[in-house]
Amino acid sequence: MVDCSAVEQSPAQASPTRGKPGPKPRPAIRGEDLFGGKYVRNLQNHLAKLRAAHPHPNRTLFFDDVAVAYLLGFFTPTIRSLRTMEDFSQTEQMQAHLSADRLPRSTLSDANKVFDPTLLEPIIEELRARLPQLRHADPLLAELTERVRVVDGSLFTVAADVAWALHQRRANGKPRDTIRLNLQWAAGVGVPEGVSVSGKGCSESQVLMETLEPGLIYVMDRGYVNFKLLDRIVHARSDFVLRLKNNNYFIAVENSDLSAKSLSLSDEDRAAGVISDQVGRLGGVPPRFPPPAGMLREVQIFNPDRPDQPLRLLTNITDVPAHIIGLLYRWRWKIELFFRWLKVHAHFRHLTSHSKNGVTSGFYIAVIGVLLIYLHTQRPLSKYAYAMLSLVASGQATLENIVPILERRERERELERQRLARKKAAKIGR
Repeated sequence: MVDCSAVEQSPAQASPTRGKPGPKPRPAIRGEDLFGGKYVRNLQNHLAKLRAAHPHPNRTLFFDDVAVAYLLGFFTPTIRSLRTMEDFSQTEQMQAHLSADRLPRSTLSDANKVFDPTLLEPIIEELRARLPQLRHADPLLAELTERVRVVDGSLFTVAADVAWALHQRRANGKPRDTIRLNLQWAAGVGVPEGVSVSGKGCSESQVLMETLEPGLIYVMDRGYVNFKLLDRIVHARSDFVLRLKNNNYFIAVENSDLSAKSLSLSDEDRAAGVISDQVGRLGGVPPRFPPPAGMLREVQIFNPDRPDQPLRLLTNITDVPAHIIGLLYRWRWKIELFFRWLKVHAHFRHLTSHSKNGVTSGFYIAVIGVLLIYLHTQRPLSKYAYAMLSLVASGQATLENIVPILERRERERELERQRLARKKAAKIGR
């Protein structure tokens, strides 16, 4: 018996005298059978397009089968290798959604190299277009939040030596190959976007410079302190909020038209932990690339984790209160939460594919899974939602079980936010 293969073969290799059985009819995916409920039905048209991709007369494994298999595997924490995926593909649960009898691990490995992960991007875009917008009581914060893109990268270990991976050393000195998942978090809808994968020879700053868009606010941590990047963001007609390193020097300009206004902190700024607000320029030893032209702003905020080292936030936004700059930077915890969930609960700490196409497809499937969850629950994924979803992934609960729990938790959080707002207003009024 010959295994189906995703590797390209020439027509001459196919035997003209021996007929090869075609794929069995692919059953329609029922929304109730996959996470995301009724919204998964809308994936059917996209899956049909995936089947038409990479046509070849000898192929019996198609991209839609691979996508569905990895989507189901995403919600099953025991699927941690191509071998376990092959076993899973032969179960009744998986067979209800596949047109192949099984997915041999060697065939999946070949498929990861052949299939183009960018074909999954239209699915992500359609799902994102259906997401509800986050609600904000403050109109100014709502307008700014719509523009925020939190940017970060996180390292993931690959299972074997990969030519394009980053070569690092563990604490014990043994070599380790990793790749970087580059991600942007759209704060307005609370979901990841701008997914890309990179290895050696491509820094986080370089990846972001290739994807800059106008009219956005890029929120970044200290790893993105790069003068060339900041200059590119300004020339792209966007803004930035960047945490500075301890050795980055900022020179305040006392005679600036904005300095008097920026140095005056409001009661709301102080209540939010703002220590200082200054306008000036970056200084120190002249780098190879000069800092961006024009006046910049440094907002220092009290850091409860390191009281002796306040958060130093650099931005080119000069027309909003200092505490708003701090609120924009706090959106970073969302992307950190997403990375942690991928590694801890979604079994993405160690990647099974060695090819860049396969790794990228895996991350795209993870984003699709998160979007389906968001659409099903109709709320962004908080730390409480991620905790409950880990129970769903392990088979200890269903999405239907956790929705009322999340609704109750959200009501509790909203009451707590209202209580803190009243307490804050009373403190400012004294």
